[in-house]
Amino acid sequence: MSEHKPRKSNESKPPKAFGWMAEYVDEASLLSASRKVRDSGYTKTDAFTPFPVHGIDEALGIKPTILPFLVLCAGLTGMTTALLMQWWMNGVDYKYIISGKPFGITPASIPVAFELTILFSAFTSFLGMFALNQLPKFSNPVFTNPKFDRATNDRFFLYVSSADKYYNRESVKDLLAATHPESLDEVMEDTTPAALPRPILLGAMLLVFAGLIPGAIILNMRAGFSNLPRLHVFFDMDFQPKKKSQQQTTVFADGRTMRPQVAGTIARGQLEEQDPFYLGFDPAKISATTGRSDLMLVSTAVQPPEGEPAPAEPAPAEPAPAEPVKTEGTPENQPPAEQPPAEQPPAEGEMPATEPATPTETVPAETAPSQIPATPLEPAKAVEPAPAAVPAPAQAAAPASGTPALNLPWVEKLPIEATEAHMKLGKLKYETYCSACHGYAGFGDGLVHKRAESLLQPTWIPPTSLHADRVRTQPVGQIFHTITKGQGKMASYATSITPKERWAIVLYVKALQRSRNASIEDVPVEDRSKLEEAK
Repeated sequence: MSEHKPRKSNESKPPKAFGWMAEYVDEASLLSASRKVRDSGYTKTDAFTPFPVHGIDEALGIKPTILPFLVLCAGLTGMTTALLMQWWMNGVDYKYIISGKPFGITPASIPVAFELTILFSAFTSFLGMFALNQLPKFSNPVFTNPKFDRATNDRFFLYVSSADKYYNRESVKDLLAATHPESLDEVMEDTTPAALPRPILLGAMLLVFAGLIPGAIILNMRAGFSNLPRLHVFFDMDFQPKKKSQQQTTVFADGRTMRPQVAGTIARGQLEEQDPFYLGFDPAKISATTGRSDLMLVSTAVQPPEGEPAPAEPAPAEPAPAEPVKTEGTPENQPPAEQPPAEQPPAEGEMPATEPATPTETVPAETAPSQIPATPLEPAKAVEPAPAAVPAPAQAAAPASGTPALNLPWVEKLPIEATEAHMKLGKLKYETYCSACHGYAGFGDGLVHKRAESLLQPTWIPPTSLHADRVRTQPVGQIFHTITKGQGKMASYATSITPKERWAIVLYVKALQRSRNASIEDVPVEDRSKLEEAK
C-alpha cells in the first residue's frame, strides 16, 4: 500500500485583515473620533500624529502606565538587597573589625545601598519601557497603506485593531465612517514575499565570512610562531625617522648622532647656574678674569681646569706646604706671611703624639673681597718641602681635606629688599633650620650642641658662632653660598630652602650680627638719650 503525500496547493491564502484606519486633516477631528471610539468600548486603538496632541490619551482612554510603580519596586528591591548583602557579609558570614565599627548595617552601608537602588531602577526603567511598549517591532501592518507616510507631515490617523475583544469588521467601519474621515481603509497583511532575495542573502553570507578573517588572523598570530616581523597597520612611534644615541649618521660631518652643547647657549634648567641670585657670586666676573666661558661653578670639591694635571697629593709622612696663590695687585716679591714651624720628631724616650695635628684654619676669602684670583678654580700645587723657617701665606692654606679656599667674586649687596616681610621670613626660616645648631642668637649654642656636650661626644665639633669676626666680615654672597652648599659637617639646605628664603636668612643673620656689634652711631639721634638713661 503506497503512501500519498498531499501536494501543496498553489492557491494563495487571502491576506489577513488587521483592522481599520481612518485619516483626518486636523487634530480636532481626530480627538472627536477618538472619543466616539472610546465610548463605544474599544480599547485596542492607537493614534498617529505629526506632533503631540494634548488630550489624546484621555480621548483614547489610555490608562496611566505602571512603569513608575515598577521602578519604585525595583529601587526598594535594590536597596534591600544591598543592605542585606552587607549585613550578611560583615555581620554574619565574615565578621571583620574595622576601627571598632559595629557589625551589620551601619551608616557606611548607605553608599552601596544607594548605588544598587539606582542600578535596579535604571535597568527596570529601560527594560520595562521596552516590555510595556511591546518593543522591538520591526514592522507594523499600518505601513502597508501608502497614505500613512503623511503621518509625519500633515495628516492624523486613528487605528482600531482587530485584536480588540469587541471588534466587528462592519461595526467598526460604520463607526469610523460616521466621524467623516478624509479616507477610510482596511489594514491588510503585507503580501510581499517574506523570503530574502538571493543576492541579498549571498551578500550577507559573504560579509559574515569576511568578518571572520581578521579574527582568524589574530588567533593565528597569538597562537603561532614566526621569524618575520609583526605586521604594523598603524606605525605610530615604532618606526620613526630618527637616530638613537651612539649611532652613526651621515647628516653631520663628524658622523656623530649626539651633538655637543652649542657654545654660548644654556640648557633647560641650567639658567640658575649662571645667575648670581642663585649662586651667591658673579660667574661673569670669573669668566672675564680667566678668559674661559665654559666654567661650571661651583661645587664643594673644586676641580682643576681641563687640560691641566690634577694636583699632586702630598705624602703622608712629609706634607708639602701649599704654593702661595698669586692674586692681582699682589707683588711677586712680597714677603710671605708667617708659617708655624714644621713638626719636629720626638726626642729619645718620648712617646710620639697620638692625636692628629689640628688642620690649619683656612683664612676666608672675605679678607680681600675685592681681589679676584687669576685662576679661581685652580687648587694649590704641591712643591718641594721647604725649610721650617720659610713661611707660607695664610691665604693659601687649605684644610686637611685638601679642598682649597674659595676666593670668588661674592655678591656684596643683598638682591632682596630689607623689608619687614623679608625679615620675618628670614627669622622664621632661621629658627626652623638654623637655630638647632647655631642657637636663636647665633652664638653656636643650639639645642643640638647642648645635647652633644651633655653626652660628652668626643668627635663633636661645636657649631660656628655667627658673631665671630671671620663670619661677621663675610659678604652676603658667601653666607648664601654656605647655606646652599654646606660647610664642614653642615649639610646643604638647597633642597629644603628656596633661594629667596636663603637670602631672607642672610638678611636676618646680618641683622643678628649688627645687633651684637652696633655702635652709638647706629642709633638714631632721638633715641640715644634713652640709651644713656638706661646705663
